[in-house]
Amino acid sequence: MSAALVGLVAAPAVADVEGKVKMQSSRIAAVVEGSAGWVQISWQADRAEVTDFRVTATAKTAGVGVAYPTNTGTYTSLMDDATLSDGEIDFTSLYITAPYDVGNVLLKLSATWVEDGKSKAKDYTVTVPIAKYNGDDLAQATVDAGAVSVSAPAWLGVEWTGLAPTLDDIKMTVSEPEGAAISYPTPPGSYTSLHYNDTLTSGETDVARFRIDASGMAPGAYTIDLLLAYTKGTESKSVTGQVTFTVTG
Repeated sequence: MSAALVGLVAAPAVADVEGKVKMQSSRIAAVVEGSAGWVQISWQADRAEVTDFRVTATAKTAGVGVAYPTNTGTYTSLMDDATLSDGEIDFTSLYITAPYDVGNVLLKLSATWVEDGKSKAKDYTVTVPIAKYNGDDLAQATVDAGAVSVSAPAWLGVEWTGLAPTLDDIKMTVSEPEGAAISYPTPPGSYTSLHYNDTLTSGETDVARFRIDASGMAPGAYTIDLLLAYTKGTESKSVTGQVTFTVTG
C-alpha cells in the first residue's frame, strides 16, 4: 500500500494547533508478532479544506519499527492525494514491524497540514493490536535425503519449511552412522545452516546440507537422527527429526 506522491515543498512555520482534522480509525488491523505488515489509519476533515497533509509516527513500545511508503519516505500522506475536502475520509498507511512477545503497540501520530492558509499540527494516539502466533514453528519437508556411493562421498540435503513468522540462527546437526563420516560446511564446520541464509520466514523452504563419507558402510537403506536448533525472538529452541538415505555399491 502506498500513499499519493506529495511535492517536496517547504512547509510554512506552524501557526497554531488543533485544526479541524479527526482521526476516524477506532480499530486498526492486527500485526502478527515476529512479523511486519501495513496498517491503515483513516482521517476526516471537519468543516475545513485541508492540504499538504502529512503524518509521522513514533512507537511508544520498545523494539517496534515504523516505516513509511517509499514515495513519501520520511512520512506518510493520504491514499488519493495530500488533500482532504470538507467531510472527506481518506487514509494513511504505516508499515509496522513487531517483535515476538510484545503486547499491543501504542503509536504517537504527529499530523501537520495547511488549513485556511495556516499551518496546523496535532498529535494523536492509536493502538495497533499484536496477534500471538500459535502453531508449529517449522516443518521438515524432506524424508529421503537421497543416495551416496561407498566409493565417493556426497552432499545430502534436508529441506525445512518455516511456519512461524521468523526463525533465526538455524543450525542443523546429524547423527553419524557407524562406518560413516559426517562433515559440514566450513567455517565453522561443526554444523550446517541453510543454503540462502540462517533464517526461515513463514512459508519459506530452504535446504540444509551435510557431507557423508559412506566408505565404511554396507549398501542399503539407513535412517539418521536430526537436530535443528534456532532462535525465535529471544528464545532458543530446537526440534528433532529423522531422514533416510541409501548407500549404493
